[in-house]
Amino acid sequence: MNNLLDFSRYNKALNLEQLKSEGIDAVADELAYTREVYEKLSAIFEDSQDGFFITDGEGRILKVNKAYEEMSGIKGEEILGKNVRELEGKLISYSASLITIQSGKPMTIEQTFYRTGRKAYISSTPIFDEDGNISMIVSNTRDFQMIEDLRRELTRKNEQVLEYEERIKTIAQQNINQSQLLVNDPRMYETIYKASKVADKDATVLIQGETGTGKEMLANFIHQNSLRKDKIMLCLNCGAISKDLIETELFGYVGGAFTGGLPKGRPGYFEIADGGTLFLDEIGELPFNVQMKLLRTLQEKEIIRVGAGKPKKVDVRVIAATNRDLMQMVEQNEFRADLYYRLNVVNIEIPPLRERKRDIVPLANLFLKRFNDKFKTNKRLSAYSYKMLEDYDWPGNVRELKNTIEKMVILSDEDIISVADIKKEESRFHVEQQEIGNVNLKETLERIELKYIKEYYEQYQTLEKTAAKLGVNIKTLSRRKRYLEEKYMLDETDFNKNNSQI
Repeated sequence: MNNLLDFSRYNKALNLEQLKSEGIDAVADELAYTREVYEKLSAIFEDSQDGFFITDGEGRILKVNKAYEEMSGIKGEEILGKNVRELEGKLISYSASLITIQSGKPMTIEQTFYRTGRKAYISSTPIFDEDGNISMIVSNTRDFQMIEDLRRELTRKNEQVLEYEERIKTIAQQNINQSQLLVNDPRMYETIYKASKVADKDATVLIQGETGTGKEMLANFIHQNSLRKDKIMLCLNCGAISKDLIETELFGYVGGAFTGGLPKGRPGYFEIADGGTLFLDEIGELPFNVQMKLLRTLQEKEIIRVGAGKPKKVDVRVIAATNRDLMQMVEQNEFRADLYYRLNVVNIEIPPLRERKRDIVPLANLFLKRFNDKFKTNKRLSAYSYKMLEDYDWPGNVRELKNTIEKMVILSDEDIISVADIKKEESRFHVEQQEIGNVNLKETLERIELKYIKEYYEQYQTLEKTAAKLGVNIKTLSRRKRYLEEKYMLDETDFNKNNSQI
């Protein structure tokens, strides 16, 4: 067997039954398996969209597939067994196989097929035997025109994507310029673009995102770009109000509805926001009985005060927000499915800060300017500090970044905020988290604040020097210290020694 053709003919000529009858079953089984593999490989070879052209180590043509025949206009039976040298200059322009035989290295060239006039990229790869001699050349043929068409199509698609992204950025930026939002990351531009599209449609919107991502600011952005922008926008945190009071806060009550209420009653948020927008933050915290009443209000456009018998029409656009998985709450029977689908007309998800890294530095600069203006300082961030801010995951998102910048402006000793300042702040933040467990961000930051005040007092001994070093008024420092002491009941005996001087 000198080549693949010989193997194929030999394989087909063998009679398996004859071999078995001679008592060599193992050989017959092995040959059957080899034939099966060969047939599968042959099918793959023939059906490939790429052209294949195979020669032996001397350039004799062993096999070509259908794709090569179609591309070149040359039938296999015309050339099988011939040397590729007989094709060069007659049927093809150059032979990559011959170049590979001469050099012993893989070769890629541009080739022209004279019969069809088509051009192709030919990549020839040598196959070596155990002695290091070339036993076979496998050439892969890619149609030049097809590659160019794909390249042009890819270029066109990329241009469309860039055009689409630029259009999104332009539309979003037009509205961003009228708001307090600062956006630099493509993912956030997508979010703002979606908010821009729904802003003037007066549909209910559900904003989802982790704590501190800026859900209230996005709700305000939607309101400011809506048809209701000249009307009132009210914000109610459903998780910050007692479950016993949330119904009256939303829908109001009539006089005599309950003990301790105003004699004339009081309107709720829906009545006050009539004609405008009502932002319901932490909607997942709404009690089940109030969820049912909210659903009716959204559907019927009317409210019933607590204790009243007659409904009252209201025209309010509702924007809801949550950091919880409402769908999971629905499955666990913690949130009404009908209310979920009524709120979720348009869903906008704000990506966490760690997934929009390009927003970190612009936001840091924005907060730095605000707090420099507020505290009459001129603090700056070093280049390495910017890098560290970008590398941090920001579990508290934009709110955590804002609080971190504020604290560094207040507490850094030099005008240039260094990496050491950030590492100190970051390590203290994590220490506090470990010490106090799973608490909300506000409580964590307040405890850190009290710890800073105590440490600075221990260092400078008097409240006057401590206040000066922190850049705050001494009365403000004293008032803040008392509030934090009472709230967390920490032992501040040493810190209280000089309270009488204020």
